[in-house]
Amino acid sequence: MILSRTTFFVILFFIIVFPFIAIRLLWLATAEKAIGEIEFIGHGNLGSSLGISTYPVIMFVAGKDTAHVHGRMKNEMVPGQEIRVRYQPDDLSDARIDNFENLWGDTIAYALAPFFVFVGLLVHREVFPYRSRIRIGRGRPFIAFVS
Repeated sequence: MILSRTTFFVILFFIIVFPFIAIRLLWLATAEKAIGEIEFIGHGNLGSSLGISTYPVIMFVAGKDTAHVHGRMKNEMVPGQEIRVRYQPDDLSDARIDNFENLWGDTIAYALAPFFVFVGLLVHREVFPYRSRIRIGRGRPFIAFVS
């Protein structure tokens, strides 16, 4: 099969990035919602003096269990504030604040790294010349450039 370099990189990108998105979608499909309360604002080691490792500690009730989890937001949260939480029923420690940044932030960060590598390779003329084609086959080499 012969593909253009753009088609090849789009397919390769989806093969590498799709697992990150699928794992998050599966997590969201099985997650349950709860209302938590910010117990206190915690501070990390060295970053606490700089204000960069501040995090809310959230307490929420899941069934008959009470769990405490570290949030990932540093904005204007105050102790006693109610906040929506999503969690896995079988792993309460994997709870997250129910907003886009906390649910998708790490997934987007993991997906952007290969994206920037692919864009860099795709636009660099000396690595993959323009109008080059890529042959994918069963025999060795599995992937070869065709001028």
